[in-house]
Amino acid sequence: MQRAVAQLVIIGGGLGLLVPPLTAALLGSVEKSRSGIAAGVLNASRQTGSVLGVALFGSLIGQPDTFMRGAHQALAISVLLLVIAGAVIWFGASRRSRSHALRSAK
Repeated sequence: MQRAVAQLVIIGGGLGLLVPPLTAALLGSVEKSRSGIAAGVLNASRQTGSVLGVALFGSLIGQPDTFMRGAHQALAISVLLLVIAGAVIWFGASRRSRSHALRSAK
């Protein structure tokens, strides 16, 4: 039980340290006139993801006889989504830097 509490504290602290730089990066990447829209989309996306995540992972873990199997499935889904998001960000950033380099060369 103490191990689970420690893991949750680490996850909570990590998220607390991660969200402000993500928000700053997002708001720094849009025009100032659209920063309100960007902040609203970020917050709506974060809230929607939280609700869907709790519902999905809760349904996987909520069965008493299959808790560990559900926990492993939830972790596997999380890792898969993280890899997909990382790939989208990586390819989007490389595409953006290439288009910026092309515009600078003109």
